[in-house]
Amino acid sequence: MLAPGAYPASTEAEVSGSAQAPSSPPISTRRKTALAAIESYNSKWNLENMIAWRAPDCIHEILPTSLKVPAMDNKSYDAYFATNLTVFSNFRVTVNDVMEDAAANKVVVWAHSTADTAIGPYANEYMLIFHFTPAGDKVTRFLEWVDSAAAVAFFPRLRLYLEKRAADEAAGVVDHGAAS
Repeated sequence: MLAPGAYPASTEAEVSGSAQAPSSPPISTRRKTALAAIESYNSKWNLENMIAWRAPDCIHEILPTSLKVPAMDNKSYDAYFATNLTVFSNFRVTVNDVMEDAAANKVVVWAHSTADTAIGPYANEYMLIFHFTPAGDKVTRFLEWVDSAAAVAFFPRLRLYLEKRAADEAAGVVDHGAAS
């Protein structure tokens, strides 16, 4: 450990506790937009809010490519995600860390999520990369890196449940309990 006086003056004051923490820099529009995007999945669980922060030409990619999910424009994402609205509840994204690259006009968020579904609990981990318009108020490209092991374990079971539910509805059966 360095002796007193070995730190620069501002660092020594912070280490000794005699200085107030420096004020945080203002939050950028990019960061506000990225956090609003995440919040749209937490509290405003509807497609209109999940699209509102996207530029009209936004492309959403769910990665890694080994999952074979095609890149989606807003209309495609709307159709893709609409089914999730019927099977997920209590969906919650928790941010672990946020990194911003002003020069590249990007924000990267490391996060995880949990939810309840008809087939049991859901959990995943993400690296979310947001690319922005020059003003930083809309997302032009959204790269959603997911925990592929969790996705491969969960989504095929969910797909089977949805297929059974659709068949049951077609046959007039209304019980949507958990798939066996």
